[in-house]
Amino acid sequence: MENEKDKNDLTSDKEQDLFSNLEFSYSRSKDDVWNALDKVTSGEPAQVEEVAKQGKVVSINWRVLSVAASVVLILSAGLFARFYTTTVEVGPGEFTNHTLPDGSEIHLNAATAISYSPYWWKMDRSVELSGEAYFVVAKGKKFSVHTELGTTEVLGTEFNVYARGDDFHVFCETGRVKVTSDVLVDNSPEEVVLTRGELAIVELNSSSKTRTLVKQTEEVEDNVILSWRTGQFIYNTTPLSKVFEDMERHYGVSIRLIGTEADDQGYTASLKRDLTLEEVLQTICLTKGLTSEKQGDNSYLIQPKRPD
Repeated sequence: MENEKDKNDLTSDKEQDLFSNLEFSYSRSKDDVWNALDKVTSGEPAQVEEVAKQGKVVSINWRVLSVAASVVLILSAGLFARFYTTTVEVGPGEFTNHTLPDGSEIHLNAATAISYSPYWWKMDRSVELSGEAYFVVAKGKKFSVHTELGTTEVLGTEFNVYARGDDFHVFCETGRVKVTSDVLVDNSPEEVVLTRGELAIVELNSSSKTRTLVKQTEEVEDNVILSWRTGQFIYNTTPLSKVFEDMERHYGVSIRLIGTEADDQGYTASLKRDLTLEEVLQTICLTKGLTSEKQGDNSYLIQPKRPD
């Protein structure tokens, strides 16, 4: 009995005989197809028909495909430009300047980071900031600086933004800026407009644990606010905890202050930033009745001096 598989298998002679009897119909000649393709490459509208198996004809509109591909490329380029960001980070004890695509300049204090979208800059001049930086803004469209606690908007001016932890303040040295905080009043964010020499601060109410955006127009100590740009530490009745936070950022160390009496004391002094940490700590401790003890390579303990 003949194997069923052998019955279904085609010998080479059978294959030749079968395919010689098959006929394929083309709606266009080879020359017509090439002519149509030539029109497509030259930009003229044309359709090319491809014959598939079992006599089915599939029409391909190459112009539509070309347009669709172009749209995809444009969208991809747009998304890349919108979401691609440049980040600049400054470590402890470091300072740097950075120029934005429009020529605006940013001077970054220690332990500060900024990010922005360079390829989207003409559409949106905005910078994300964590830390402290001084901005010299080129004239043009709206320029904004975003932090976790508030946003600063300008058209062309020079200003300083400080945003560390729960502390946020903006000082306007020249021009005019608008500061918007995350504090809501009647479901709307608080806003203030600053002109030359004015300061905006988000103050925390220790009892109610609520924040308020406050505008200061008098007794603004710009020399204290901008002291980091002149290579100095300038303090005026500044809590010691804040003073030592500056030292930590500038020298890249950890400083622990114990003793509530010491923490509550205000410190007033002017120190050069090119001093060594040991020189700075010695100066502060000597004037405030404190002692400094090194506990590791990058760790210091500050506490009240014990009576003899």
